[in-house]
Amino acid sequence: MSFFFGKAPPKPAPPVHSTGASSELMRLRGRQIASLVRAGGQAINHEQSIFDVVVRLADARSLTLRISLPDEFPMQAPLIQTTSRVQHSWLDAQCRVVGHIDLASWGVHADLGRIVNDILSEFQRNPPVVAGRATSTPPPAYHPPASPAYTQPFYPSSSGAASYSTPYNNTTSASSQSSPYAREKTPPPLKARDPYMHTQTPAIPTSFPELDELSITQLEKLVSDRQALKAYIRNMDAVINFMKLYDDLVKGNAELAEKNLSYEGTLAALQKDVQGLKSQVQAAQEVLSLKQARQQEILSRVRGDVLVARVVQAADEVDEVTEDIGSRFTNGDINVSQFLAEFLPSRKLYHQRMAKVERFTQQQQ
Repeated sequence: MSFFFGKAPPKPAPPVHSTGASSELMRLRGRQIASLVRAGGQAINHEQSIFDVVVRLADARSLTLRISLPDEFPMQAPLIQTTSRVQHSWLDAQCRVVGHIDLASWGVHADLGRIVNDILSEFQRNPPVVAGRATSTPPPAYHPPASPAYTQPFYPSSSGAASYSTPYNNTTSASSQSSPYAREKTPPPLKARDPYMHTQTPAIPTSFPELDELSITQLEKLVSDRQALKAYIRNMDAVINFMKLYDDLVKGNAELAEKNLSYEGTLAALQKDVQGLKSQVQAAQEVLSLKQARQQEILSRVRGDVLVARVVQAADEVDEVTEDIGSRFTNGDINVSQFLAEFLPSRKLYHQRMAKVERFTQQQQ
């Protein structure tokens, strides 16, 4: 394409030989993948045959749209379905997208990125309803749908969209896993992410097929005229998408910064409340410490070993009294009736106290 020197004369269609057809098929496949990446697709395997697109619905739910590219893509239609069990007028019983007219009449020059954007817009306008439990389940095994017979030769597109001969290489942690759509197992569905927390890196083309459509004179003009070259580059889709991504990042960062700054007053008030609560907690802890110390002091007086020691001491005192009474009786200081009246109650009290000490000791063993 050229918007400086006029439209280049159309090239004759190349014959459909095995080598040329394969090269043209790869170029068209790369063009479709680039369009899908611009629509937000993220490759989840090394072969870049499975892509996920996360859409934020109007009810704040997130839904993952999975696009599987068969080996014969773009001659064969892609499979587009949701990773969650949902119901929508555009989905069949197996959550496959069947309501888009371009999928039903798929052709090699259909725009996959535009189709995905149409599906996302439809889901945002009319959010799908969760079918049964809201748990995400792996979609059924992929069986490529029948595509219309295509027997015409391949014609290079003359549109201004940037083409990519090498598909976008997205190295993700899920690339080591396989997929049910490509006769492999499914990696876990990608979680929805905040657009400001994760940004899809734009595809970096390694070749520019649209330059093939320019004449030698036009190419020499671009090489010699730096201003024309800059203008040409600025109008390339890859550069436009990159600048849009850059502007979105700047805008998103500014919005996040303003949002964080808007919490400053609330945070200051909360910090003041926290300081007041900390002072209350500190005062309560001091009162609690005093009460706990008083409790330990009281408990120390009535501990079992302390009480036993006091009973033993009291028994020893009574034993000394009985010894003194016996000495007085032996010396003739008191008669028999006085001895019995004083000695027997004291000795009885001594044995009662010692019996309690012995019983407590046995219970502790």
